[in-house]
Amino acid sequence: MPRQSESKSSSVKPSWQTLRIVLGGLVFAVAGLALSVPRVHAQLYDSLDAYPPRWHLDTSDCDARILTHQHLPDGGIDGRACEVVTLNATHGTEAVLAYPIEPIVPIDGLTANMAVMSARPGARIGFRVRFPYLRPEPSRRPASVIVYGASYNDSGQFATIGIGMIERPLRLKTMALRGEHGSDANLKDPYVDAVVVNAYSGVGVTALRLDELRVDGIVSVSDVSRATLPQPDSRGSDRDQRSGAAAMNREQSGRVDPEGSSTAAVASRNNAFPNGKITRILQHNGEPLAWVRSLGFDAVQLSSPPDALLLNEAIQTRMTIYAPAPSAPDPSLQALLHPVAAWYIGHNEALDSTRVDAADLTARRLRSFPSPWQRPIVGAPSESFRRYMTIMDAMVHDMPIRSRGLTAEEEVAEMAQFSRRVGDRVQTAAGVMSMPPERTLRQTQAIADSIGAPQPTGFRWHSMWLQTMRSLQISPHAILFRSTHSLASGTELDTHRSMALSYVNRVIAMLEPWIAGATPVTPLRVTGAPYYCSRLSKDDVDVVLLTSKASRGSEVLAGDGQTLELILSPTDSKKTIWRLTNFTAQRLAADVTATGARLSIVSPDAAEIIVISSDPSVGGELSQSAARFARQAALDRWQLAGDLVRQTRNQWQTVLASQVGDRNAPMDLIGVAGRTLAEAEPLYRAGDTDATLRMARRADAWALRSEWQLTETLMPDWPRPTSCPPIDCGAAEVQTMWFPLTQERGWSRNFLTAGALDTAESLSEERWKFGKRLEGRAKSEVVFASRGSYAGPGALLARATAIADDPLPGGYEGTVIQIRSPAVRVPANTAVRMDALVRTIGFGRPHQGVLVYDSIGGQEMGLLVRGRSAWTPVRLYRQTTEETDISVMFELMGDGEVMIDEVTLRLWQPEKEPPPKPFRPLNTRPLNTRPFSTQPLNNGPLSTAVVDDAPQAESR
Repeated sequence: MPRQSESKSSSVKPSWQTLRIVLGGLVFAVAGLALSVPRVHAQLYDSLDAYPPRWHLDTSDCDARILTHQHLPDGGIDGRACEVVTLNATHGTEAVLAYPIEPIVPIDGLTANMAVMSARPGARIGFRVRFPYLRPEPSRRPASVIVYGASYNDSGQFATIGIGMIERPLRLKTMALRGEHGSDANLKDPYVDAVVVNAYSGVGVTALRLDELRVDGIVSVSDVSRATLPQPDSRGSDRDQRSGAAAMNREQSGRVDPEGSSTAAVASRNNAFPNGKITRILQHNGEPLAWVRSLGFDAVQLSSPPDALLLNEAIQTRMTIYAPAPSAPDPSLQALLHPVAAWYIGHNEALDSTRVDAADLTARRLRSFPSPWQRPIVGAPSESFRRYMTIMDAMVHDMPIRSRGLTAEEEVAEMAQFSRRVGDRVQTAAGVMSMPPERTLRQTQAIADSIGAPQPTGFRWHSMWLQTMRSLQISPHAILFRSTHSLASGTELDTHRSMALSYVNRVIAMLEPWIAGATPVTPLRVTGAPYYCSRLSKDDVDVVLLTSKASRGSEVLAGDGQTLELILSPTDSKKTIWRLTNFTAQRLAADVTATGARLSIVSPDAAEIIVISSDPSVGGELSQSAARFARQAALDRWQLAGDLVRQTRNQWQTVLASQVGDRNAPMDLIGVAGRTLAEAEPLYRAGDTDATLRMARRADAWALRSEWQLTETLMPDWPRPTSCPPIDCGAAEVQTMWFPLTQERGWSRNFLTAGALDTAESLSEERWKFGKRLEGRAKSEVVFASRGSYAGPGALLARATAIADDPLPGGYEGTVIQIRSPAVRVPANTAVRMDALVRTIGFGRPHQGVLVYDSIGGQEMGLLVRGRSAWTPVRLYRQTTEETDISVMFELMGDGEVMIDEVTLRLWQPEKEPPPKPFRPLNTRPLNTRPFSTQPLNNGPLSTAVVDDAPQAESR
């Protein structure tokens, strides 16, 4: 019991004393509750016998390096599995292994025990205590100390070591911190965030078995924060507890809090993304953070401000958070903000030129937050990058939608243009879609529901992989994988996506030491197979990234059966060359010919990785980096290839059974792919990841070619520009049942009566609508053209020309004109087909052209038409889910001219088939009929209708 003299007013007590009194009551309450529940509910227990490994190497002063990290099936203290860490160390004192846990209040009642076994004595258990408000330079990460407990002394056998009673040694550590950082250091609200083991026991290799971890006396920081708010102390840190409104008053009065660091210059010292690595971020949709980390991600982007539960989970799993900021600081969350790396503004809204002022107000509000809430600001503007640079500390630039069909050169050129415009004043990140566009997926699901087809299950992940590799050309600080569905939903589609993301993340992690912060240089010349080459240079090491250019929308072909040749310069031919495609540093030798040196790769993968260096020792480093991720990468690629082979085989069988098309199925090719994967399974189980990956990518290439042929069978409208949701989504099983809609028979008359565009009156405001933007940068017009129409006396002509010498950019930033047709009311659950004739001139820069789309699919399902000097038919298929108005829309992006004619909208209204005639026995015949004659009937041949490739104009 506390002495009577200690019962002072809480307003003058140090915060740690107040906290102890509150915790005392909480401990008694928890102890009382523990009497009525089983022991397991009052502690953290981990048997450490299941994948994934829990411990990780946190810090060391002896150049410690983990050699192996696995589970031993029967090596635990109870004869079951345990975790085994083998590391190599030089001279030093610490090699700290950490087991992250949720933030816990550091009190004497907190204890931890664990069984340890090693051939050497010396391992020590402890708690890592973090101080959330002390962020020393240059890392700006919260400072931490380790309080150690018992040591391991029984060499060669299991012994249980533990720690408890940490308040007194923690006070000594705190005094040392205050002496190091000064009396003004804010050491409030410390918490335990990890159990640690100092595994250092001397120079050389040490193997350590870890088993049966128990943590008792847990009092969560979030529970204490809700029970009592932090109290001010005598050091003036009460300024950190002021409300958001008071902070806004400071900013409006022009005063700067000396402890708050509220100016943009001070806040921007913190990088949103850590230097020296490529942060891999997943757009979060409720997935468990531990599972997200097992897929190779470093961070998540939230759609709403984080709560205490998510912050605790992020601390425990070592995940970083990028999230929208709360409307006002919540003092109960202040001590848990360590995982939040930056505030993300503009979520679910387009940050265009009209949103600059609103974004600036939001940024000012965030800069005025108290010091513990200060974070860099991140956003994804779609234009006006130079204006947004004054607001943000980092920018995300999204790669173009893959279904628009931009070439590899255009994708890289657009990213490079963005990088040149922002320079090094802000950090940059690349945004890559990790799933089909949301509206495309919804349309495919609606079509499947309307015809009773199975839901889409596959994902064309190779196009996502290629975009990710091409985004590395600008050396981004991070890659944000966009997602609108949870990877943990359990559907086959999301399971497929999670494996693909795991594989892509492993590829990036393997290359990270040599591409993070690298400089793009002149690429090598490529001959043979169609591949795009990027080259990054860093510290006398050049990484050459080769990506396939054989693509169609989101479909990709690998270089199966082809030879890729790299033309080497005389300097490069003298260097050492490695190939990392199979997660091994395979040494390659250049072929010296009369025309120069060249490097040949037979049957290249969809993406190839070549490393060139004049230092032969780089090969060892490459091998070590690849070996860390090879096993998981081999498993992911083998499963992905198996799923693709199985899916393609089933889809071809469905097509053959439905008698769709006249193409022969490549069953031999699919069969060889299946046998190759079957042969790869024992190799994977034997640990031969190199052979597993080699055979998996070979089967993958054959399956991709089979899928390419399948798509051509199901889409007779090609090569005309066509948007068909099941094809765009890769759902061949849905397209097979929907195939009759790709024929001319069954479609209604044209309901878009003003789509002929034969008179100038049809362009009146009551019918067609027009919108213009960038009027200060471009001259634009929309007129009726009486010459050059496809059919009839006229057509619509629209043109845009840059006023200044600098040409217009592409994409949304370069959109000048929007054209919208009259609306047509369409009933629910109806298939719709929209056609138009388009001819373009100009649009010579990346991501420029005419975007043709509709009000259902939106821009993300639009078709980008450019380079079409002759009249080109464009077709859109859609499915309504409710009664709605549909309009056909055209957008001019960049400098150019377009003519539009014969815009139609038709509904699927097939004629009803007559009921089938009743069956009758074969030995009977109807009355008043003749027996069947063996002579042929003189009825002549059946008549056939021939349909031209381009739709003809309707008679009016």
